[in-house]
Amino acid sequence: MMSRLKNILIFIILYIFIDLLMTQLFLFNFYYNKLEKQFVSDIENRILNQNYEYGFAKKKSFLSSYLGQEYTIKTNNLGFRDYEVRDLNKDYHYTIVIGDSFVEGVGLDYKDTLVGHLNKKIISNDIKNYEFLNAGVTGYSSYIYLKKIVTIIKENPWLKTDCVIVVLDKSDILDAGSYFDRPKTFPSKKVEHKFRTNHFFLQDLRKGDLWRFMYKQTVTGAVLKKIGDILDDRRRNLRDRYLLSKKLEKSFFKINIKQIHALRSINTRKSITNTLHGNAWESSSKKSLDFEIENVALLKNFLDKKNIELLVVIFPWPFELANAVPRENYSNYVTQKLMDKKINYISLYKYFLDGDIYTNISDHFIYNDMHLNGQGNSLFSDVLWKSYLINNDDGTVSYRPN
Repeated sequence: MMSRLKNILIFIILYIFIDLLMTQLFLFNFYYNKLEKQFVSDIENRILNQNYEYGFAKKKSFLSSYLGQEYTIKTNNLGFRDYEVRDLNKDYHYTIVIGDSFVEGVGLDYKDTLVGHLNKKIISNDIKNYEFLNAGVTGYSSYIYLKKIVTIIKENPWLKTDCVIVVLDKSDILDAGSYFDRPKTFPSKKVEHKFRTNHFFLQDLRKGDLWRFMYKQTVTGAVLKKIGDILDDRRRNLRDRYLLSKKLEKSFFKINIKQIHALRSINTRKSITNTLHGNAWESSSKKSLDFEIENVALLKNFLDKKNIELLVVIFPWPFELANAVPRENYSNYVTQKLMDKKINYISLYKYFLDGDIYTNISDHFIYNDMHLNGQGNSLFSDVLWKSYLINNDDGTVSYRPN
């Protein structure tokens, strides 16, 4: 018996050793090296800027990744995300759309982003010499919107811009604090970024995290983790089905998969959703929002002098659609502040609340995330186009007042 156990133990050790060796020799050379190159390319093309902190490098094409979804970013001569690497036509008129990761379109092909959908409408309506531009970059907030738009317009006098659309996001509440002192310039020295997937090899061993070591460094561990993740997902589906059946007062068996998926998106990014209610809302969030609106007002003053219209858009996160208190806190406070400053705005909340909320969330948001998917951005663009944009006889686009 002892001899048999000894042989089994020796087999397991040899198996793990061979698996580890082969994984390091082949998987790292092909898969992990690819990840390292993608990471470096993504970081190197998100460059520092002394006027608006950071943006995309001009006229580049590179891979980025979000939640494991790989997507390509191509930029034009302004450093804006675009459908191809190109110089903009100086004879065209442009509307600039600026925001954070929602406008950039993380995890999405260009055609599925908000600006991609808006430009499809330009083409389908046969509007000549006009385009929407995507100035959004992940992590931006209103102070950067102000700084970037002012810089772009001043540095590019050839740019014929008749409107700027600012898409305000909930994450601006947390980001605002970094800019309360209104820095005039930002560091622009290039920072060396190192990313090595094999860095975790020794780190996990030192910490004694053998399970993480196994699934990061061996194929067997990765397969076991995948199986475990699938089983855990099934367990969570049953749990969420039960919770929803109680909340919606419906039969356990009448809860559909879309409603279950919606719950994952509702429960994401608690650090931000928690700022929309309770003590955090009263003690700090309102202060951040006041700062955000003041930046938008400063941008409006600048654009008014240039005879450029400003349109602000607010939209819901999944958490807000399922919870009235944070939804009303945010939307009511922001819209009142915008009206006080006489700033034109659009609220998309009612369009996402029409029908079954959980189905809407599943249909319009990335699974287990708060970002809009292609269908969500299509709805976003439809609302802008049908309700607020005017296709003028001279081939330009203008905006109806509230």
